[in-house]
Amino acid sequence: MTTERSISPGDMEMHLEQASCFPFQCRGRGDNQFGDPTIICSKKLRKNKQAPSNDATKDDWLISIDNYLDTTDKPQIQRIPSLLREKQSNKNCYDPLVVSIGPYHHGNPELEEFEKLKIPIAQKFIRACGNQLPAKQLYEEVVKVGESLRKCYEKGSTKEYDDESFNKMMFLDACFVLYFILYICPNTEGTDMKQNDADLQHRWSYFFVSVRRDLLLLENQLPLLVLKVLMKFLSKSKGPDLETELIQNFLDQMPIMTPQEYSCNNAIEKFLAQMMGCGVQENGEWKTKMNARPRHLLHLVREELIGSCPDAKNKEKFDKWNSYRSVMELKSAGIHFRPSQTNRVIDVKFKSHLFFSTLTLPRITVDDSTKDLLLNLAACEICSYGTDFSIMSYICLMDSFIDHADDVKELRKRRILVNHLGSDEELAQLFNKIANGLVFDPSAYEVVKRQIQNHCESKAQVWMAEWIHYHFSSSWAFLAFLGVIFVIALTVVQTYFTVFPHHS
Repeated sequence: MTTERSISPGDMEMHLEQASCFPFQCRGRGDNQFGDPTIICSKKLRKNKQAPSNDATKDDWLISIDNYLDTTDKPQIQRIPSLLREKQSNKNCYDPLVVSIGPYHHGNPELEEFEKLKIPIAQKFIRACGNQLPAKQLYEEVVKVGESLRKCYEKGSTKEYDDESFNKMMFLDACFVLYFILYICPNTEGTDMKQNDADLQHRWSYFFVSVRRDLLLLENQLPLLVLKVLMKFLSKSKGPDLETELIQNFLDQMPIMTPQEYSCNNAIEKFLAQMMGCGVQENGEWKTKMNARPRHLLHLVREELIGSCPDAKNKEKFDKWNSYRSVMELKSAGIHFRPSQTNRVIDVKFKSHLFFSTLTLPRITVDDSTKDLLLNLAACEICSYGTDFSIMSYICLMDSFIDHADDVKELRKRRILVNHLGSDEELAQLFNKIANGLVFDPSAYEVVKRQIQNHCESKAQVWMAEWIHYHFSSSWAFLAFLGVIFVIALTVVQTYFTVFPHHS
């Protein structure tokens, strides 16, 4: 016989705090699967029946719930939910390899080598700001916002750092991040990092991919506020247009980005508006979505990949998408794939023609760090964006299209996928593994899904596509067909003039 432990109001607040900050972390074996506080509360109510209590005591736990919900917000930078970390195949995708940024992994002895580089790198960043600024002047600006920076991390995660230690960590890490962005920006007027940093060039050229990967981990982020404080000194010495070029080049260096020819987009404009302390332009979408403003670099990459959200009028319920077809199956049904003009995951379009259709997909470059980036973007959505699962919906969509190496080969041929990972089979398995266990928005790509379904249910279009695919699967077969048509046409013309000779 087991005795049920009574939960005090203090314990109640602790449980609710954990459930609120980590809604997915409560899915442990034997625990309340969804972190529902009402289940915890029901245990206390059953226990209270055994002991008399006054009305005020009965209402204490209800009052504590109301007060908690009214005064608590999610931190900007959260830890990875344990539900994601439990997957063995993803175990090492959330931890830094060479450099720690922020408090979550600070002090890890395996990252000590780059920790020692932060002071000389801070010195180089201060020199890049020009005007022989003293380090103390920049540091004091960080100290002014130190308390606000603490609130950006999970409650209790920074309690082991006193104000001086925490502010020092924020200052050195921010200098490191901004200097790295300066360093990777090619041919930026007014910056000569590579020429002056021969001592770092060899080290960073070797660890470049690892550093870039580490800067885009959810638990390795810095609040936008501290970057804003230090970047204003850089803009004074290098000019106001430097930020735009730096941020655009930083995004172009991201592993999944395929370089595009486009001007400064919404994500960068919003980022710069935050960095320069300016208000966002009169735009209803920006004004109504506070969390649309980038909070950190990983959030900025997410904004770049998502772009503007589709209109609400396209959000229609569609329950017929119950059959996942691979790229090769869709191709045999007369659906051809084309690359879009952007990297945005919402840029998926379907266009129907007489005998075939085209499906446009965003271009993506895949390398060794792509899996880590996509998983951290997915974790970012789980922790911070409620029901906005745009990145996870895209991952699941690609997983539905890619089953085998032949599917990857077709997308490579159409310049939708750039494979720097290895074999086509490895890339196919990559999407299958990443999508396993992710949550997607059923309404995402609903218009495209409906159009694909309608095309596949059109017997005439599918029959024509299959006939063309069967008889003209190669270009030589098509050329031979044209040759036969040409010979037949010549024969008809020759026969006509034989039967009806031309007279002057």
